[in-house]
Amino acid sequence: MEEIVKINDSIVQISELSDRIYVMKFGRNSILETLEEIEKIALKKKLSKIFLKIHEHDKKIFEKNGYIIEGLIENYFLDGSAYFMSKFFNESRKVPNFSKETKNVLNYVKSISKVSNIPINKKYGVRIANKNDSVNLAKHYSKVFETYPFPIDNPNYIRETIQSANVKYFIIEDSGKIIAASSCEMDNENKCVEMTDFAVLFENRKEGLSSYLLHIMEKVMSDNGFRVFYTISRSISHGMNITFKKRGYIYGGTAINNTNICGNLENMNFWYKVIQ
Repeated sequence: MEEIVKINDSIVQISELSDRIYVMKFGRNSILETLEEIEKIALKKKLSKIFLKIHEHDKKIFEKNGYIIEGLIENYFLDGSAYFMSKFFNESRKVPNFSKETKNVLNYVKSISKVSNIPINKKYGVRIANKNDSVNLAKHYSKVFETYPFPIDNPNYIRETIQSANVKYFIIEDSGKIIAASSCEMDNENKCVEMTDFAVLFENRKEGLSSYLLHIMEKVMSDNGFRVFYTISRSISHGMNITFKKRGYIYGGTAINNTNICGNLENMNFWYKVIQ
């Protein structure tokens, strides 16, 4: 069961699938009171991790309460950087799955150089999705991901997020069929955007479609005044880590056993790029 709730001025996802609480937005009012409420939920539901993104000015408060730094995005906020911090309630959760694979991917991408020219097959069409694409988008995501931390295989969820003021989906089509998709989750207040939900059909992989989507997303977001781009990617995915390294993103850390995706609880890498 996945549930999104508001606690004071914070937005919190309670996830049984990922056995965690993900604080999607941590408000800075009543920090200790909010933290206490979140931890009560985690203990009551016996969840083994709390994962959140906080302002650098609040880092010491969280460290005093047992949280550790797992990642960084420089200049995320208009007046400072963001830290991804976590608290573990189970010692086994601290032991990383796929640790060898994670290290191998990071070692490999160190050698990847920035690429500016991103070609695409001219027969493909690229556009921003609208609410009429909700059913086909949900079907597309269900083909690519066995499990995912958000219900992107649900047309109602897709429709609701499309109609919101902070999400845009991008799609690549071949004769009207969606073959690749992604989304931008926008923090309009701080002018930061998460590049996420990349999904390419198996038969269309190795065509550079994720790179092309990222190129288009960056252009659209830059034209709309966004100044920091980032992602949280599967640490064992050569393709996605290479995609972001090629576009000049900086590695910002790894969240251990963070997300249930593609049927497993996986480590997730942070990548970011500051353009302004």
